[in-house]
Amino acid sequence: MRRFKISAILGFSLLSIIFLSMSVPAQTPDPDFYIYLSFGQSNMEGQGAIETEDQRVDSRFQVFQAVNCSNLSRSKENWYPAVPPLTRCYSGLSPADYFGRTLVENLPDSIRVGIINVSVAGSKIELFDKDKYQDYVESVTADWLLNIINEYDGNPYQYLVNLAQEAQNFGVIKGFLLHQGESNNGDSAWPQKVKTVYDNLINDLNLDPEQTPLLAGEVVHADVGGVVAGMNSIINTLPNTLPNSYVVSSSQCTAASDNLHFDSAGYRELGKRYALKMLEVMEIQAFVNPVGTTELFLEPECAFHGDSWEILKDSLASNDLLVSPKEGFNNYRNASADSSALIILPFKIDTTGYYDVYARLNNPESGGNSLYLKIDDGDFEPILNLTTSGWEWVPVFNKKLEKGDHILTLSYREDGLMLDKLVISNFEEAPMGAGGIASNSCKLTNTEPLELRPAGYQLLPNYPNPFNPTTLIQYELPVASEISLRVINSIGQEVTILVNKVIQSAGLHSVKFDAKGLSSGVYIYQLTTPSGICISRKMLLIK
Repeated sequence: MRRFKISAILGFSLLSIIFLSMSVPAQTPDPDFYIYLSFGQSNMEGQGAIETEDQRVDSRFQVFQAVNCSNLSRSKENWYPAVPPLTRCYSGLSPADYFGRTLVENLPDSIRVGIINVSVAGSKIELFDKDKYQDYVESVTADWLLNIINEYDGNPYQYLVNLAQEAQNFGVIKGFLLHQGESNNGDSAWPQKVKTVYDNLINDLNLDPEQTPLLAGEVVHADVGGVVAGMNSIINTLPNTLPNSYVVSSSQCTAASDNLHFDSAGYRELGKRYALKMLEVMEIQAFVNPVGTTELFLEPECAFHGDSWEILKDSLASNDLLVSPKEGFNNYRNASADSSALIILPFKIDTTGYYDVYARLNNPESGGNSLYLKIDDGDFEPILNLTTSGWEWVPVFNKKLEKGDHILTLSYREDGLMLDKLVISNFEEAPMGAGGIASNSCKLTNTEPLELRPAGYQLLPNYPNPFNPTTLIQYELPVASEISLRVINSIGQEVTILVNKVIQSAGLHSVKFDAKGLSSGVYIYQLTTPSGICISRKMLLIK
């Protein structure tokens, strides 16, 4: 609810004023609602393709709608779940998307994050200088650019300030996100121009500059062929001019074909880096572990999991996914060592010491509150009485571990168990919220059967699985076909090509995969059909 303006009640009697002030209370800002203002040009506006994984978002991350968008069923100056696009009605994925998602993953459940994004593709930083923007607008000749500027009433800076002032009724502005520089390429005065915009925002919004950092991202980096990458040398001098500013590296953030914009994966990675930098520099840095501590997060749905486990969706779960034993798979006597009953999570630690294992569980019923767990070649131990009230982190194990590679193995005990995430930690406290980013994060398409599965083409489970060092991969072709079969690792790097565009006859085929020389972990094998569709399965190498 908006604050009642005193000008609207001038002339009323004192009694009327008192009555109105009692009837229409001012909106009280929520100190646990962290709001960030983002601005810049096309890369901050968002040019990335919005894919299925981008359309799932934690309800704690919200966007303050900047313009009316009937196609999105959103109205200006209202809060909505931050499903992209976050700027105009037909924009794309931007760094702001995964900035907010990463923050809520790393903050307590009580904290919400809001974004306000007013960015203008193709614009110079001068467009956001409230004393010089008119001269800049008058120099613009491109109709498409003028059309975007006009969507913000001809003055994007003031438009952003007006939105921010309204948003301050709901929460607290915690910082600024800037991505701009392509149109100012080579402009050595750029840092001072950014400082001018920053100082104006601080003054116009009555903010404390010591508590309100500005993060600026590099343009597409030279290491991925950025066409204006030379501007990064200027961007990196910004902290010399603006003390409470920080530069976010774009190194290895992948680019679109024009080498001027990032692609979707690049926006996701850059947005995460903005968030991690904000966690470092703001007061919420208290939630970042002290130097020397370890918190290694693992997503069970992204690991090897046998057929007795199923993946379920839950918007409150990390990655929106959880694992649960299929109905009827109860095993109260002894843990099953059969691969169909297992979840196997390889991990590595850098320091010998005592470590806790916490599990993020949602087990309201005592009928599904137990599992079996072991580390490396130890015996399975029953972990009992894990009943929770909603999603909670529960300690399940404590063990001294030597520096190096290890394997955490789970087996089901009761089929009501709902498991979201695990952490191996020598930190003194349990994680908060959904925890940190998992070292084995994956996309939904890697954890469920692909919807595009051509009739008659079959990729069978490898045997044995887990394996060391060889396994047999089988596939079946309905007709003679030119196919490819390759193996990739858990981060998408190609390990080997087993069959390279070879025409093979209809029927069952077998290929031996020798993993000698490879490290333990999850690998994915993919069969590519003549139509270009990939069928994928996972296998686990344990040495």
